[in-house]
Amino acid sequence: MDNCSEAERVFSDWALDDRAERMWRNHLPRVEQIWPRIPVSSGNYLEVGCGAGRCLRHIAENQFRAGRCTGIDVSEAMVELARKNNAGVHNVSVEKADFLSWKPPDGTHFDAIFSMEVFYYFTSIEAGISRAASMLGPGGRLFVLVDLYKENRDSHDWSEKLGIPMQMWSKSQYIEGFNSAGLTDINQVLLHDPNGDPQVDAPTLCTYGAKKDAVLQT
Repeated sequence: MDNCSEAERVFSDWALDDRAERMWRNHLPRVEQIWPRIPVSSGNYLEVGCGAGRCLRHIAENQFRAGRCTGIDVSEAMVELARKNNAGVHNVSVEKADFLSWKPPDGTHFDAIFSMEVFYYFTSIEAGISRAASMLGPGGRLFVLVDLYKENRDSHDWSEKLGIPMQMWSKSQYIEGFNSAGLTDINQVLLHDPNGDPQVDAPTLCTYGAKKDAVLQT
């Protein structure tokens, strides 16, 4: 994420003025639709761009309650907020890091990697997907959720509004990116807020796939 400093500035502002929590409440009706597809495991879980840490806590207390959960974020303010929101959860660690240069502990592979609204900040979405795929263990699953994509016209001016370079892919490009990274059983779903107006609220795009031949729940 070469524009890491710009993203860190924006995310830190959000963490300090409660926008991080408001953003989480907005994402929740969509994110919780994906939770049942994340496997129960005693292994390792990674959240890229953990924000306020609410999703991280849910996974640590549910699917990975017998495993280990790691959250990373480029913003120190977000990291502090996530640590606060996960206080007392024994199997969670949170650290400040840029995913494209971050290295997990030697020998660590993940059974699931999850990310909401992060991959389009990378200089190369393809590089982000490939790096995530390389960190998965056999059968490990990658979940990438984004609201900024070509088919969502309402998102096309986000880069200009925030003053941060963003990469915009189409739905088919995400499928191709997962294929190029060697992932299999690739699925894609559009997540609508069940309480929102489908004529107004654009859906979140979720692309997910597995390393090797794991069969995903659809």
